[in-house]
Amino acid sequence: MQQNYFEKAKVHFEKGLNFLGHRKYDLSEKEFYLCLELVPDRLSVIENLIKIFVLKKEASKLNSFLKKYDHIKEKKEIQFGIAHKEYFNKNYDDSIKICKNLLNFSELEIEALILLAENYLRKKEFLNSLKIYKKILYKKRDFETYYFIGNLFFEKGKTWQALHYHRKSFKMNSQNKSNLWNLSLCLLKLKFFTEGFEFYDIRWELNFQVKKYANIPLATKITEILNKKILIWDEQGLGDTIQFSRFVIDLIKYSKQITLVVNKKLKNLLFHISPFIKVFDYEMLDIEKEKFDFQLPICSLPRLLKIRKIEDILYYPLKLPKFSFSNSIDKNMLNVGIAWSGNPNYSHDEYRSIPFHYFKKILNLKRTNFYKLSKDLKNIESRDHEFYNIKDVGNKDFYTVSHIIKDLDIVISCDTSIIHLSGILGVNSILLLNFNSDWRWFDNNKTTPWYPSVKIIKQKEFNNWQYVFDQLNNEIGRIHAQKFTLV
Repeated sequence: MQQNYFEKAKVHFEKGLNFLGHRKYDLSEKEFYLCLELVPDRLSVIENLIKIFVLKKEASKLNSFLKKYDHIKEKKEIQFGIAHKEYFNKNYDDSIKICKNLLNFSELEIEALILLAENYLRKKEFLNSLKIYKKILYKKRDFETYYFIGNLFFEKGKTWQALHYHRKSFKMNSQNKSNLWNLSLCLLKLKFFTEGFEFYDIRWELNFQVKKYANIPLATKITEILNKKILIWDEQGLGDTIQFSRFVIDLIKYSKQITLVVNKKLKNLLFHISPFIKVFDYEMLDIEKEKFDFQLPICSLPRLLKIRKIEDILYYPLKLPKFSFSNSIDKNMLNVGIAWSGNPNYSHDEYRSIPFHYFKKILNLKRTNFYKLSKDLKNIESRDHEFYNIKDVGNKDFYTVSHIIKDLDIVISCDTSIIHLSGILGVNSILLLNFNSDWRWFDNNKTTPWYPSVKIIKQKEFNNWQYVFDQLNNEIGRIHAQKFTLV
């Protein structure tokens, strides 16, 4: 009878390994659990289940699973899981300590080194992280290690170095989707648009978002849409939709039967982009009634339009009708809008959002009204914000905020949807940009082809805002003096 149990367990274990090798993680997990029912506490099975939770980044599931094995927590396989648990919980020093102990076990050395390097990366100890990855390269020169090194350089804002390593990874494995995505970001940031936008479509295979409207054909070349009825739908964030809306206007030369469907926060705003483009939100649009010939996600338009160079990026200012804002803006004051933080769930928000205290110097300017355009505040900033008596308009609807922005003298923003909004409205704006900025700002540090009215002040050093605010304080001083110069 016992022999039969072991044979059944072996079958499930081998199936689990097979599914794991083919990245069918859910099926693999199921087989390993079936195996574990027959052979409880079998470390080889536990180890593979931990690997699955790690690969799927299922921190809560990993944590619950490890609790069941607290009685054998000193085993290296369990310690490997605990090291990842601490990493997921951002307890990097605890994870590092465990990883260093695991280096004594040859069968776990490479995986422990990878996690150790990732811990140092999250702590922004880039040199330590790079040294470890170079050590891994001596032991296994594979696509994954090159991919990790490329990620490290990209996070540090070293785009050319990142591209070098992502290309090496690509040469060894041209099908790795995560590497293709990061490769596209490097290429786009360096203005290699043809190849960059080609790889950019890999986002769908990484499940960033789900494609909509499966019953409507997807346009794959520009000639298909000539005089056809086209549905364009938004994706990613509000800023992305505003930014890429220019390419919807570019489509008018091919068809004047274009419908753009967007988040309802943007519907009233983008309603005015062109008389040839119908704009709906998702609740208003009746897909069955409209009977579209083709559909396209908005961020795929540059590839369809064959955007090759900077000159292909055209700017169309958005003109809004007059709108009465109850809290009228005093034109005898300098009126400044500020957005210093974005969505905290954005993966690189720690780099783009700016601690409030950096703004305190300009907030002491006389004869100046300040308007908070950011939607939310971090708890730690609430008291400071109230002390400076900044008028909070960030929680108003987006359309109202757009009309407020139109009447301001200047908008100051980090990389959020607010800078895209002020840019498309043609309002004088200053973008405060982190060194390792998003691809769409390229490596520019003064101006951007997306929005002529936006001036960029970019960090000179990674994660150091001092230069940016030295320049900002000078610029705002100049604008303030210009407005109130006695004639």
